[in-house]
Amino acid sequence: MKKTLLTAGLVTVLVAGSAMPTMAISDTASTPLPGTRAKVVVNAWHCNVYADKCSFKTSTKVMKGRKAYNVSKITNTATVKANGWQATLSLSPSGTYVSENTRQVSWTNENTWIADISGIADPGGSLNTSITTCSDGGAFKSGVKAFASACAND
Repeated sequence: MKKTLLTAGLVTVLVAGSAMPTMAISDTASTPLPGTRAKVVVNAWHCNVYADKCSFKTSTKVMKGRKAYNVSKITNTATVKANGWQATLSLSPSGTYVSENTRQVSWTNENTWIADISGIADPGGSLNTSITTCSDGGAFKSGVKAFASACAND
């Protein structure tokens, strides 16, 4: 009977523990777009807890107050890095190879207010402990430009 109660209690703890919501690691930054009263806002996000793979997302937006503000050209570059001893990284979408543990994915849109990138990071290595996701974004309108960067670190 004691063994049954102990097993039932352990299962309850495991189920309750796995049902807890996970938090994301994120960062945001902004900079004014000269002469427009708008701001370039960049965000970087990735999962907080993962067993094998981790989702990530970066975005560049141009906002005027709380409203979207269209620009001629908007860019977003996501840089994802696996941190740890002998860390390696696979990325989906595959992106551009920077080093064994770092990849970049870029996106450019025209005549709109947003450029988003999302995907799955698959870090590897013998003692891999975390990933870092950075977003570098820029906007161009009527001869002016502005850039901002944000990095989410575990």
